[in-house]
Amino acid sequence: MDELHTLALDLTWSWDPRIRALFAALDPDLWEKSAHNPAALLARLGREGVERALDQRSVQDALQTARAAYHEHKDRRQPFLDARAPLLVGYFSLEFGLTEALPIYSGGLGILAGDHLKAASDLGIPLVGVGLLYRQGFGHQRIDSDGGQYEVYPENNFNEMPLVRVRRADGSPLDVDCPLGRRTVQVALWRAQVGRVALFLLDTDLEANPPELRTITDRLYVPEPERRLPQEIVLGIGGMRALRAMGVEANVFHMNEGHGFLVAIERMRELRRGRQITLEEARLVARAGFVFTTHTPVAAGSDYFEPGLVYELLNPYLVEVGIGFDRFMDLGRKSPGDPRELLCTTYVGLRMADSAVGVSRLHGAVSRRLWKDAWPGLPESQVPIGSVTNGVHMPSWVAPEVAELLERHVAPEWWDLDVEDPRWTGVESIPDEELWQCHRLLRHRLVALTRERADGQGLDPDALTIGFSRRFAPYKRANLILSDRRRLAALLSQRERPLQFIFAGKAHPADQAGKAIVSEVVGLARHEARVAFVEDYDIEVARALVQGADVWLNNPRRFLEASGTSGMKAGANGVLNLSVLDGWWDEGYRPTAGWAIPSGATMDRPATDDAAEADALYRLLERDVAPLYYDRGPAGVPHGWVAMMRESIRHVGARFSARRMLLDYFWDCYAPAARRVEQLRLLPDWGG
Repeated sequence: MDELHTLALDLTWSWDPRIRALFAALDPDLWEKSAHNPAALLARLGREGVERALDQRSVQDALQTARAAYHEHKDRRQPFLDARAPLLVGYFSLEFGLTEALPIYSGGLGILAGDHLKAASDLGIPLVGVGLLYRQGFGHQRIDSDGGQYEVYPENNFNEMPLVRVRRADGSPLDVDCPLGRRTVQVALWRAQVGRVALFLLDTDLEANPPELRTITDRLYVPEPERRLPQEIVLGIGGMRALRAMGVEANVFHMNEGHGFLVAIERMRELRRGRQITLEEARLVARAGFVFTTHTPVAAGSDYFEPGLVYELLNPYLVEVGIGFDRFMDLGRKSPGDPRELLCTTYVGLRMADSAVGVSRLHGAVSRRLWKDAWPGLPESQVPIGSVTNGVHMPSWVAPEVAELLERHVAPEWWDLDVEDPRWTGVESIPDEELWQCHRLLRHRLVALTRERADGQGLDPDALTIGFSRRFAPYKRANLILSDRRRLAALLSQRERPLQFIFAGKAHPADQAGKAIVSEVVGLARHEARVAFVEDYDIEVARALVQGADVWLNNPRRFLEASGTSGMKAGANGVLNLSVLDGWWDEGYRPTAGWAIPSGATMDRPATDDAAEADALYRLLERDVAPLYYDRGPAGVPHGWVAMMRESIRHVGARFSARRMLLDYFWDCYAPAARRVEQLRLLPDWGG
């Protein structure tokens, strides 16, 4: 039983099907009812139920296989990564998307953070994650009779989640205190194990706290600033104090977006405590060890806080740090010295980090223009914001059936190959018929899930299937394909070349324009048999879509999509991207692996012509995509299409993996930061 608990509490099972197979074997029906959550499964089975299951030979065999897989991950030899200085990274993010069993994520930012931890585990990079443990998380989407989105917030049962409470040596729970204005909030610490990486989660829902403080960590992305700022105080200040209370001596700190901006200020306080250094010296030393990733391509995507709210919740703490209120506010202002200007967390992150990056090459360029005022007088080309293009954790997102082909034709650990490894050419040896039958199976599975979770009875499992799933923000234009209903109806009604759409995605609870687009798409799905909308988009739905669709549609307004990792997940499965040249696709596009929707937008003239881009999208579907898909050989295999699938798998799988992303972060950001910190530590008269 103890061994099973160890396997259930280590999220390696979320990307290794051999370990998941063990839990499915214990009780197949209960495995489905527990939503594929091993912690919930064991809690509901109880000791007697587990012992009965273990008496079965098939379960014993599955346990032996899972045990070997677990130790394979724990004991795997890591590549030669020498930072040439002590290194332990503290990675701070407001959300982490690791598995449906740990619903503390909203969308792309959280999934990226989860993939970051998984790849760090694969590579053996010394890193710990820090986030918040939400009692309710992000709203679960519901669609009313009029097609409108509303949210429900069921409470998470921490006892049935893959978590453990962090405890002291004597077994008592470990809590930390976090300042909040003139009050103190007590913060509980939880631990999730992500392979070889620990994720520490902070929780204020403790009886020791008054009711208004217990709810700080109730929901993700609360829209009210007076509720959001306390969350970011707990993440930044509380998170740093949690690491130190556990003896975790991180020396490099990575802020995944501006939500963790107070990590930098707490680091300054820590450096000044007991040392005779000035505030400016503390700022420069703290900066040396900080990495900041900006994910937003628009200034409005950052968090902003009124001076009065910042004063109320942070000034007593700032006095302790030794930084004046106005000086602190100026760290977050476009125009320092303007008392009316709000504090922007992105400006704080940029000014407090020696290493700042965007999440694609194009986004790096956009960010240099957007945030150049943080370096007044510096030419835009010299603004010190680089880029590390996002990547996805291939073992988590590539279908097991596709992975099995890659294991046979490329390498047993294909996901661990370098970008230029010649073994990637093995993708070319996968027979057309075999790859096509594999993909047909995944499409059939997607259609079955859609029929189960949506009104998708009109879908044809063999028709050209176009997937669109992401946050329903207006700039992502989920309704662009709806622009010309006559042309869309003609595409949907063709008998010889049938085409269908599956949509999924949520609008932020406070985004009324996004909710209007949800309603528009739902309305179409209720009247068109070949269009479906899957309610309550989550990791399970995302996985089915990126594995089973034929085409991945992404049509944001250019320069507004920072990266767009869903297209990477799709492309690595052989799903062909049909996208505007924005985010990752601007550097990932090649005509042998997908299509580009032309846009007239430029950096200097970013306005888009929605009508022209919709027309281009229709023409691509009518003249290029559908004809190629239905151009079949004698055995019914579309050989031209399959050739593009192979190119997509090879190109995206090699170049847009989280493994490559982590190696970029290691060599370009983490290792240099560690060396800067060590050089400062070794200076004469430096005390630590």
